[in-house]
Amino acid sequence: MCCFSLPVRFVGGTRIFARSAELGRQWLVYAMNVELDEELAMVLPLPVPPSPGDDAVSFVDLSGYASFFTHLEAAFPPDWGSAPQAKGLMRSAPSRRPLAVVEVGEFEASFVPRRADFRRLDRRFRLSDAVWARLDGRSADHGANYADWGFAVFQLRPRRAGFLGRIARQTVHPMAFTFPTREPGALFFPTLHVHDGHLPARASFDHMLFCQADGALDAALPWDTSAEPLEASVSPARARGAIAAGRRGRRTSLQGELPNRDVVVRPPTAVRAEDLAGKGETYSYCVHATSLNLFAPEDALRRAWQRTARDRLPGLCGGLREGLRALTEARRDAWGLAPLVPSLPQHFVNGAELWTGLDYLTGAPAVPGGPGQVTMRVFTETVEPQDVTLGFARLPDQALLCRIRAELAVLVRRSVE
Repeated sequence: MCCFSLPVRFVGGTRIFARSAELGRQWLVYAMNVELDEELAMVLPLPVPPSPGDDAVSFVDLSGYASFFTHLEAAFPPDWGSAPQAKGLMRSAPSRRPLAVVEVGEFEASFVPRRADFRRLDRRFRLSDAVWARLDGRSADHGANYADWGFAVFQLRPRRAGFLGRIARQTVHPMAFTFPTREPGALFFPTLHVHDGHLPARASFDHMLFCQADGALDAALPWDTSAEPLEASVSPARARGAIAAGRRGRRTSLQGELPNRDVVVRPPTAVRAEDLAGKGETYSYCVHATSLNLFAPEDALRRAWQRTARDRLPGLCGGLREGLRALTEARRDAWGLAPLVPSLPQHFVNGAELWTGLDYLTGAPAVPGGPGQVTMRVFTETVEPQDVTLGFARLPDQALLCRIRAELAVLVRRSVE
């Protein structure tokens, strides 16, 4: 959720970076473009454990690294799908010991431990009762009960330019902090919009999300991966601990009109990174759970794939691990299988046809008969595409290829029943 305590002229180009930190904490770095008419507050909710102390959040001054996100974006190939948009947001409520205010570069920042503590903030920097009422109405189906969350509050000032001092659009330097999270291992991104006191079911997004993920979450996340560890583009010293050295980054974008909610990416339940891939003498496989953290899937097929990724992934991993071993041993002669070694020419299934290479842009229809390895994507109405590669002494013809794919689909289906 990103709320403003008063209406704003423009908000866009939002960029958020997250990663897990030590001792059950999470890093969050947030930046955006904004036009303001007057001094106001931006409020970010934080899924902290209930009843945190006033000092639970540690703010980090990144005013000396305004180019943090520019350098972060340089670690990835260009993303041509993003384009700025977005709109204004909202306002106020009633006082106990004032909350601590911390100077963080160009901002003054405060941590509000719980919603009731907003009365300890200056009136200009509170959210209105109307906003809270709308958030309360959303909590049941949104899955976030903001009543017992904490909040990071940043006080922003308008920027004026030119001889007449007109309001100017500004790119605020990154706002950075760490907080204790009630869900270690997951990564939280505050993306819910509250527009001028309204909480629409759908909102206009212009967000780029970045993270460094761990273990099974990293293996299951379908986001873009940086070409090198992030320190190749981002200065660890200037980032003041925000990035983890020696690790690559991940990136995705949210653009256009989308369901209005925060983003939480979670690792698969009861699955380790090493469970998501395996191999035997004549085969290898890669388990995909990209649907697990798909943002608001809107068609029935992808919702079914997401339910499987959330609830049945251990069964799928075990079914492929044990089932492929048994199936390839039983069908070795009938399918013409051979040891899967790197020297076997690469092939893949394009639609129902066997092709050379790794993709249809560089490949071509293959001629059955010679040795090779074939990667095929196997999916069902409840399981998203899974990669299975088989080694062949003689590449299968069309009829045999269809039988192999059908048996693999049965194996996948039974793994999650």
